Amino acid sequence: MKVRQLTLLDEQSLQELQQTKYVVILVKELKNNLVQPTKKQAFVCLKSTEMKVKGELFDDCLGNHYVGCTVLKGIHYSESGNQIPVFKIPNNIQDYLAKQLTPIINLLDQKRRNYYAN
Repeated sequence: MKVRQLTLLDEQSLQELQQTKYVVILVKELKNNLVQPTKKQAFVCLKSTEMKVKGELFDDCLGNHYVGCTVLKGIHYSESGNQIPVFKIPNNIQDYLAKQLTPIINLLDQKRRNYYAN
């Protein structure tokens, strides 16, 4: 951000901005609730206290979901490179898949109960 833009922020927003930094991470794409085996480089803005990315969910501007693998140390991000800009989603992969599987589990339980009821 430019100095002129930073002066528009209040003190708390400015402090939060100074505590974050862009890091390059490895992610795997999540398609049809399946984690793809190929890893891609992405960059994300994280707070210094939130550097754990393994198992965390990320989203890009097109709505694609990714699962974090690891932080790549020593590699700097570049917007012109082949790195995908992603944003961290509040829940992790376990919560996401549990939410997706709940209707299927309920249907299987119902069919099992109906089978043994007859």
